[in-house]
Amino acid sequence: MNEVSFLNNSDNKIDLIIILRLLLKKSKFILKFTFLFGMLGLFVALFTNAKYSASTTFIPQTSNSSKSGNKLSGIASLAGIDLGESNGGGEISPALYPKILKTVNIKRSILNIEVPFESSTIIYSDYLGTIEDGFFTILKKYTIGLPRILFNKLLNNNDISKSSDQFSNLYIGETENRFFDILDDQIKLNINENLGYVDLTVTTNKPIVSAVLAKEIKKILQTQIISYKTQHAKEYLNFINKQYIEKQKLYFQLLDEVAVAKDANKNIISERYQNKFKRKEGELVVANTVYQELAKQLEQAKIQVAKTTPIFSTLKPVTAPIERSSPNRKLIIILWIFSGLFISILYVILKNPIIHVWNDIKSKN
Repeated sequence: MNEVSFLNNSDNKIDLIIILRLLLKKSKFILKFTFLFGMLGLFVALFTNAKYSASTTFIPQTSNSSKSGNKLSGIASLAGIDLGESNGGGEISPALYPKILKTVNIKRSILNIEVPFESSTIIYSDYLGTIEDGFFTILKKYTIGLPRILFNKLLNNNDISKSSDQFSNLYIGETENRFFDILDDQIKLNINENLGYVDLTVTTNKPIVSAVLAKEIKKILQTQIISYKTQHAKEYLNFINKQYIEKQKLYFQLLDEVAVAKDANKNIISERYQNKFKRKEGELVVANTVYQELAKQLEQAKIQVAKTTPIFSTLKPVTAPIERSSPNRKLIIILWIFSGLFISILYVILKNPIIHVWNDIKSKN
C-alpha cells in the first residue's frame, strides 16, 4: 500500500493502520533518532551549571499602621500632645518592592555586599568577575542576546558622559550593566497581597553565597523602604529639634538674666527699673511658653517617626540551601527523549506526503 495514502478515500478519514505500519517499518530510525536526542539531553544536563536558591519570607506592616497610630495618639493625649496625621509618610504598597529593588542605587549596594570567597571575603561585583560563563550561557549570549550586545556597544560609542568625572555616578558602564542583568535573573520577589507576605529568593552557583545575599538584600530593601516611609517625618523632627534647641538656649538665658536682676536690685524702688524688669519677665514668660510648646511638638515628632516606621516580621529566616534548585537533570533528559521521539515520528509520517505534494507542484508547473 502506498505510504503517502493516509486518507481513506471513502470517508476522507486518516487511516491509522497505515500510519502504525509505517511507524513499525521505520522503528529502527525512530529509536536511533530518539537515542541521539537522549544523548544530547544527557550532555545538556551534565554541562548545565548547578544553581542553589536561598529564600526568606517576611511580612511588611501596611494597613495595620492606623491602629497602632490610634494607640500612640491616645497615649500622647495624656501628656497634652495632639498627634496629627499630616507628618507621616505615604503608605508604600508591597507591589512597589520589585521597583525599589531594581533601582540603580539598590543594585550598586547589592554589588558591594561581601560574600565568602575561598578563605576570605570579596564584594559581589568582584565575585561575579571570577565566575566563568558556561557553554550554554555563552551560546545564549551570542545568539539570542547578540542584538542587545550590539546595541550596548553602539550606546557606549556614542556616550560622552563617561569622560566626565562630575557625572560619573549617572553613567552605567558595560560591565556594571551586565552585572545588573545578572542580578535581575538571580533575585526574585514574590508578593502575595492577599495573605500579605513577601518571598525573596536569590539563586547563585554557591549555597552560602545565595544565603548571604538573601540575608543582606532583605536588610537593604527593608532599610530603603523605612527611609522612604519616614523621610517626611524625620525632616519634620529635625526642624522641630533645631527650633527647640534655639528656644531652649534663649529661655535659659532669659531665666538667668531675670534671676541676676532680682538678686542685684532687691531694694530698688524706681518705676523705670520696675518697668524694665516687668518687660524682662514678660519676655521670660513668652520664651517659656514657646519653649514648652516646642517640647510638646518635639515629643509629638518623635512619636510620629516611630509610628511611621514600618515593622517587618520574618516568617522564614534565611538558611543555606542543601540541594540544588536547578537544573533538574532527570527532567531535562526526559524532555529531550520525548522531543526526539516526537520529531522522529513527525518526520516519518510527513516526509513522503510532503515529497509527493512537492513533486505534484513541480510537475504541474
